[in-house]
Amino acid sequence: MTQLEIRGLAKRFGGVQALNGIDIAIDGDGITGVIGPNGSGKTTLFNTIMGVHKPTAGQVIWDGRDITGWPAYRIAATGLVRTYQQAMSFPGISVLDNVSIGFEHGCDRAAPRRWTSPESLLGFVGLDGRGDEIAGSLSFGNLRRLGIAVALAAQPRMLLLDEPGAGLNDHEALALRDLILQFPGMGMGVCLIDHDMALMGAVCSRFIVLNFGTKIADGTPADVLQDRKVLEVYLGEDA
Repeated sequence: MTQLEIRGLAKRFGGVQALNGIDIAIDGDGITGVIGPNGSGKTTLFNTIMGVHKPTAGQVIWDGRDITGWPAYRIAATGLVRTYQQAMSFPGISVLDNVSIGFEHGCDRAAPRRWTSPESLLGFVGLDGRGDEIAGSLSFGNLRRLGIAVALAAQPRMLLLDEPGAGLNDHEALALRDLILQFPGMGMGVCLIDHDMALMGAVCSRFIVLNFGTKIADGTPADVLQDRKVLEVYLGEDA
């Protein structure tokens, strides 16, 4: 069932057309990957969906509601939540306090919680026993885990993950893969951006490919990675 629908979404920054009339429908029960070269518009797409940027044209329809141009905090409160490329946190406070903020302010309090406490959520993402540590002292991989935990604290029904595998070692990437694969079974759709094609191929049932702000392919990973345009502009092959 389609839960997030992007209709003719466009975003211009001065003379740069960052998104050019993108149409996408994303179901709420799977894992969709968005891939493309650097500068293809992937993060701009997330930012425009989530209210960081106001679109130049087009609509964002979430769960049957037009949320185009809503502020990010209001969108997150509806259950559409995202992470960021940077491993973001409040660095001067504890890991537990970071997640507690999400518990208190980031979700519909009337909705049943998947985790009964911030501590249980930290255990789920692999940060058990680190709640008292200052967030800024964590390793890069654990900062990634913390960013996901803060997003999960907001009780998402769909989670947009922006390069969660960037900078991770092989062990950390495998743990991330196993974590992401659990989300659909917990009632969370996932839309994922990452350059780690091993990770993307392991978790995604669908790829959407962007190039210069335009959607050039959309389908199963096997079909997309054999598409002539994808081979030419993304994989750098002469198809």
